[in-house]
Amino acid sequence: MKDQITIVEVSPRDGLPELCSAATVADKVSYIEGLAKAGVKKIECVAFTHPRLIPEHADAEKVMAGLEKKHGLTYIGLVPNEVGCRRAVTAGVDEIVTLVAASDTFTRVNAGKSLKELMNKTLPAVFDVANQSHITVRSYILTAFGCPYSGKIPFDDVMQLALKLNYMGAKEIVLADTTGMANPVQVKKLIELMLALKLDSKLAVHLHNTRGTALLNCYAAFEAGVRIFDTSLGGMSGTPYGAMQHAFGYWNASTEDLVHLFEDMGVETGIDLDRLIDCVKVGERLAKTPLPGHILRAKTSSKLAKVPSNPSRISEMTSGD
Repeated sequence: MKDQITIVEVSPRDGLPELCSAATVADKVSYIEGLAKAGVKKIECVAFTHPRLIPEHADAEKVMAGLEKKHGLTYIGLVPNEVGCRRAVTAGVDEIVTLVAASDTFTRVNAGKSLKELMNKTLPAVFDVANQSHITVRSYILTAFGCPYSGKIPFDDVMQLALKLNYMGAKEIVLADTTGMANPVQVKKLIELMLALKLDSKLAVHLHNTRGTALLNCYAAFEAGVRIFDTSLGGMSGTPYGAMQHAFGYWNASTEDLVHLFEDMGVETGIDLDRLIDCVKVGERLAKTPLPGHILRAKTSSKLAKVPSNPSRISEMTSGD
């Protein structure tokens, strides 16, 4: 059998709300439906954060209500706490996402709480609600490959956190390179150590392209044994805490770039690249600017280029030699 991977599309939650402020609920619903038609099976649709603190996610319930849920597709919502989890359950998500950082400093900056408080109070309450409601949990470990405030994160810190999340009942644990500090050697080594723990939780990666290494790190993760990848259409992303601010977000690994890479290597993604590129065009229209993914402009799905009928300039310049 060929190798197969799962793509978790995060752009509806991690990109579209921040970059496309004028997008309506209908726009967001249509965008998510387009991803589903392209063959994406897991989609992070919304975030149930406090609407006053993060107003771009205030329409989470309306977006979920507008979706025509399809069999075999997992609709995911991010939750920061128990209240957010209860909202997600009521809205009808299939899976929730929780966030915790391997760096205590980053946790305090991002969540306003210590790592100890988050692990001992906030997350147990979230897991309890999810378990009672029979929905699964994906748990991000932010700064798994480095913290912009604390620097390098010891592998053991990440592994200990993963053991705790596995014990709580996380279906998937996602190693997140929050500000793009990872390199392929580091990625491969940490994943090998994680897989050696033989956790019940599946392992995924969420790798950022802040320093241009996202696809390299994805391939390193694949070689080490990971088969679940978080990506974002066109590479669109909001600005993670601690990342440099740019006029346009390009931190996430591009979905279409990674799908093309794996399919070209003979690794099945289950995604129709032509339809996915159509979704990129929709994303660019909503963002009102070109997205930083490469495949739309490379036109890999088109026919081979025609051989020029006229000789090249190089041949003209060298013909007298």
